[in-house]
Amino acid sequence: MEPPSNDSSAVFLVAVAANVVPLVGVFHLGWSAQTFAVVYAMELVVAVPFAGLKALFARRPPNYDELERPREGDPLKPDEWGGVSVGPSDLNRRRGSVTVVDPLPPIYPRNFPFVLRAFGGAVALVGMFLFVLSRFIDVPATLADPIVAASAVSLVVSHVGVINREYFRKRRHETSTPRDVIGSAKNEAGVAVVVLWFATVGGPAGALVAFVAVKLFAEWRGYRVGQSSYTDKGVGTLPPVAAPDASPTAEVRPDRRAVRGAALWRGAKSAVGSGPAYLLAWVGLTGGSIGSVAATVVCFGLLPAGIGGLKAVEYALTHGTLAYQRRDDAVVAYDDLTGAVQWAIPVDDLRDAELCEGELLDRACDTRTFSLMPSAGEYELSVAHLREYGRAVEAFELPVETTAFGPLDRRVVGVAAAVGAFGIAVVAGLAYYAPSVAAVAAGFGGPFGVVALRSAWQWALPATP
Repeated sequence: MEPPSNDSSAVFLVAVAANVVPLVGVFHLGWSAQTFAVVYAMELVVAVPFAGLKALFARRPPNYDELERPREGDPLKPDEWGGVSVGPSDLNRRRGSVTVVDPLPPIYPRNFPFVLRAFGGAVALVGMFLFVLSRFIDVPATLADPIVAASAVSLVVSHVGVINREYFRKRRHETSTPRDVIGSAKNEAGVAVVVLWFATVGGPAGALVAFVAVKLFAEWRGYRVGQSSYTDKGVGTLPPVAAPDASPTAEVRPDRRAVRGAALWRGAKSAVGSGPAYLLAWVGLTGGSIGSVAATVVCFGLLPAGIGGLKAVEYALTHGTLAYQRRDDAVVAYDDLTGAVQWAIPVDDLRDAELCEGELLDRACDTRTFSLMPSAGEYELSVAHLREYGRAVEAFELPVETTAFGPLDRRVVGVAAAVGAFGIAVVAGLAYYAPSVAAVAAGFGGPFGVVALRSAWQWALPATP
């Protein structure tokens, strides 16, 4: 590890002084502890999504051995139980990059799942901070203060400046991994939440002390680490996939309508699944000077829309930009967005191919998704949402037994649909007569409903031999 330079020492001392000044002002000059506590909370929240944006530009791939692997025998996909899949067909292993604006470095679509995780972490932080701080601070009124509003703008501007100066100009994005980029911001915010729970006995001043302590610890840790995280200059990105150079003799693309529908469906499930965070934020906002209607729009409208929208984009990037080709004796997945081959497998190496019965949108759009298992491979490959599935089976010589879906148990589907519609109607009715009860029902009933409907869907599918 290289010793910290004089410049980094000066920066550290300036950061210490900047964080000690609010404490001196509050305890000796009569400054408002409420204002500073809210500003520090905003800084921690804003840092997490900005870390997600930085992660888009991280050139080094994540350490796949450290990520969650699909659990053997689990009927749920990794993105459904919260893990991170690392198979070749998943976005985490997407090869290639895209240049959006010439002055900026290219972004890597494989890093988008980390953006989603960062935004989800920010939403959870918003809920936790609002819930805790609302016990002794009118957070909405404090946020409306011109000083706090100006601080929010300056936070955004300063983050943009720091990213440009420290991340782009010093080319640290070339040696960074997305996991490391978001890890420090999420860890700092997580520690702040834990410390804040114990510091609330001191009121606004206790919350401010907790925030300052966590901030100083983070600054000290960054000072001690110095430049050691950026010394590995020789590490590149994922190697290209070896694929035949011949022109494709057949090409099949995913159906756009099916991809959009599946993306929206997964986005909706992801949005509903974060209900407890929305509920905490709602309690925090309504505990202040904001009305229940406005709080409901923000907490159960805007926040779910953000999470669901990012999840939908992630799914669209995973499947919507691929083209499946036959080149010589190999099946190739080519990404039109990045202009790179994602995987290639010789036809003779296809050990098995299976129709995915559980894809709801495939049944609705008359498309098919197949999972391919190579003879020598740890992961399945996905060929998703094909409308020309008959042509694909013939051109790729897929060893599938059938392309016809088995019958669903319509009784289970009917009961699940009726129960789901009834639950939505109950929450809507409660929202008019008892908003507090409706918020609790939506916050905890949403995730439970997703799990229940998923289980019902599994029961309705035809039994596999």
